[in-house]
Amino acid sequence: MPTHQGKTHTDILIGDGGENVQESSEFEFSATYATTATLEYADLAPGTDRCYSGYELLVRDSAGLVIATFAARYKAWIDRGSATGPKTIDIVNNFTPAPSGSQPGWPLSPVTTTEREWRVDAFDATGNLYAQAYATWQLRSTVATGATVIQTVTDQTDTLLRVNLVYMTGRTVHLTVVASMFASAKVVGRVTADPPDVTDRFTP
Repeated sequence: MPTHQGKTHTDILIGDGGENVQESSEFEFSATYATTATLEYADLAPGTDRCYSGYELLVRDSAGLVIATFAARYKAWIDRGSATGPKTIDIVNNFTPAPSGSQPGWPLSPVTTTEREWRVDAFDATGNLYAQAYATWQLRSTVATGATVIQTVTDQTDTLLRVNLVYMTGRTVHLTVVASMFASAKVVGRVTADPPDVTDRFTP
């Protein structure tokens, strides 16, 4: 069966060589479908010091009508506290096949949703807030009338959330998606960090 695969990986560093905070995060998906599909992808914050990416996979039937969509938003950034020195960001995208366009939609009435908010607070040697590392992900699904989406959480830790989505009408599967959301933070020097503060929300 045809497939679409994609990954966006983001590395952000704030501080100097002796003291810094490093955030590493990513969004990855693997989709399999029975008919045809196209992927829309856009960098929604080009030229900034943060990642904000939008994705939408549209699956069509033999007549060209959209019967299922998988949409996602992924953000990653670091807010400065007492940290001095530069902030750098490196974003790497890999898609197979390449996106067909750069105008991903964002469904207003999804049948399933997944949200994860991840944050790590880092402190300097005197206990002041040095920096805050953030990452957020949002997933939304839609299907044609009469179809359903089964959403299953397969991995859920402080660093990883993985969700499996199956779009189907009766016993006919239109689309399956495995979406993975990862984030971690590393501190160097006299900087310390709290454990990740993570909030997950799902509908249904």
